[in-house]
Amino acid sequence: MVYPGERPTDVSVRQFVADSGTVTRGLRQGHAYTLTLNGEPLARMIPIRRRQAVPTDEVFAVFATAPVIDADELRADLDEAFSQDVRDPFEGTGLDGT
Repeated sequence: MVYPGERPTDVSVRQFVADSGTVTRGLRQGHAYTLTLNGEPLARMIPIRRRQAVPTDEVFAVFATAPVIDADELRADLDEAFSQDVRDPFEGTGLDGT
């Protein structure tokens, strides 16, 4: 996993072409790389974070301790905080047909 503040390892294009397997294994282990050309950064290679499924019983255990939300009270709070007026976002731009 890539950790915040961890500096990616520099890998030249020549090194990458010659030994892409090492970089690929590093990516699978969570390491990040900066691909360089003539010593200048060219691209950043970072591993894709894979989603991990959370077991259903753990999810239910977390939500079991969550506070109960009153839907009517929530709607009232939202109505008070946000305008419910709908307007044409293109009005006055010449794109609204006028």
